[in-house]
Amino acid sequence: MSGKVLAREGRVTVRKFRRSDLQDRLEWPPYTDALFTHLNCDLSNFIEREKWIFARIMNSGRMYFAIEDEHGEFIGEISLRDIDADAKMGRLGIHLASNKLGRAYGREALSALLSYYFLTMKWNAVFLDVAAYNHRALRLYERLNFQYLPPFWRRIVADESVLTDPACAGIRQLLRRGPSGIEGFHHDMSLTRERYLQAREASAAVETSPPIHERQP
Repeated sequence: MSGKVLAREGRVTVRKFRRSDLQDRLEWPPYTDALFTHLNCDLSNFIEREKWIFARIMNSGRMYFAIEDEHGEFIGEISLRDIDADAKMGRLGIHLASNKLGRAYGREALSALLSYYFLTMKWNAVFLDVAAYNHRALRLYERLNFQYLPPFWRRIVADESVLTDPACAGIRQLLRRGPSGIEGFHHDMSLTRERYLQAREASAAVETSPPIHERQP
């Protein structure tokens, strides 16, 4: 896989995922939040690593991308899964290295990916789901003009200790014990190409309009 560059935005480059990226992925600092430790990648042998690679870059129903920062460092992943090529739709997923969160890399990466998705691929819509307790992600998707769809409960990979952990007290109402294990309340969201283009045009109009003090009465 060539690692072809697909889009750039600000400090970020989005490119195709390479097999060699997995080694960099294994060197990310661990996620310590109990609700995100499932993102830790502990692949101890060759067979596990090959399965991980196959599920992401050899799967015809999925597209997988790498995020690089301004120094060329691999800092995150974006996936498109549940792809319906006929309807030109897919489901988006993104996560960054634990030490890169809160630095606007996610916003730049998604802006780059969406431009590629809607302007180059010319696909019709993208969907995503996000845990309601992931406030940082929700704010980002709202700024990118995603619309809310009906919410739902879904099993999450978390220890039952999250139901009693004082650190999770503020989001306790968004967690429950379900028939399949610990469940989290999730929001489903979507963005259509039409809505994306409208927001892009509106943003361009604002950027090109003169300051108020320069406008004619």
